Amino acid sequence: MSEGADVTIKESKFDYFFGRVTSNPRNAQRSLDNLESLQKLGIDEAYGGRERLMQIFHEGLNAHEIIEDRKISEQGLNISRKVEVSGEEQAGAIIVRYFYPDGNLSATPQVISIVALIYK
Repeated sequence: MSEGADVTIKESKFDYFFGRVTSNPRNAQRSLDNLESLQKLGIDEAYGGRERLMQIFHEGLNAHEIIEDRKISEQGLNISRKVEVSGEEQAGAIIVRYFYPDGNLSATPQVISIVALIYK
């Protein structure tokens, strides 16, 4: 588990973000789509991509919440926040989904997924 002072993420998520997941065809395609989108936004694992994502995850804690994406379950609360990102090739954003166990907003959130948006 990677940790910062204010966010955690399972190491296996980086495999998903950087195109290495092959568990089934759907997940493999989604993982490759993440890789392609992140590269368009200038985020490449070989060139500090993990560190850049961690920076985005930290920035996201203070970013605009996408209220319609908020989900409450028995396990906790999912909150999505949008961080604007620009690479040399494209401009876009990354929606970061944070999980708060038991809905405790004082707890350190865990990053559970991202959605990269590429602006036309």
